[in-house]
Amino acid sequence: MKIYATLLFMMVTCALFSGCGSEQQAVSDDPICLPNTPTDQAMQAGQAVLLKMQFDIEKYDTDAGYIRTRPLSGAQFFEIWRQDNASASAATQANLYSLRRIVELECTPQDTTTCVQCRVQVLRLSIPEAPIEGAGQMGGIHTESSTRHQTLEVDRHKQAQIEWLDAGPDHDLERKILERIQRDIEKGMAQ
Repeated sequence: MKIYATLLFMMVTCALFSGCGSEQQAVSDDPICLPNTPTDQAMQAGQAVLLKMQFDIEKYDTDAGYIRTRPLSGAQFFEIWRQDNASASAATQANLYSLRRIVELECTPQDTTTCVQCRVQVLRLSIPEAPIEGAGQMGGIHTESSTRHQTLEVDRHKQAQIEWLDAGPDHDLERKILERIQRDIEKGMAQ
């Protein structure tokens, strides 16, 4: 019981001091431009960075200079090896809500330079509210469970109402990804 109280205290403290209610910082959509870098090299660096951050690549189109990832669930506080929470606010949100992030990279050639733009879309799970008619029925709020049998099957009536809502961009993660791509490209040029 003591550990639950400590975890709850830590999450509330983090939520208060990380600015969960504040608007995200405005960030320009300026891409990073990598001089003397072919598009395929920039795409390979982008793919390597995303894979290191445990994103799965859904689409990799060299002709269009486009990479998109599959949705990745937000890292929880105990997943210290995960790198997709780029700020304290993002970490708090990922621990309070069910989140997924999708990353898109666009690599645009300009003479001997390639410009890379990153967009991170955050999706938040929305489950319809359900009244609790007693402590004995809490196990079956969202699933077809009872006090004796727990399941993960969602109630058929509620399943149609469950959806992933757009929670906006994650500018901090966008910057983090672009910085890592730029660092990896610069390391490669130095060798």
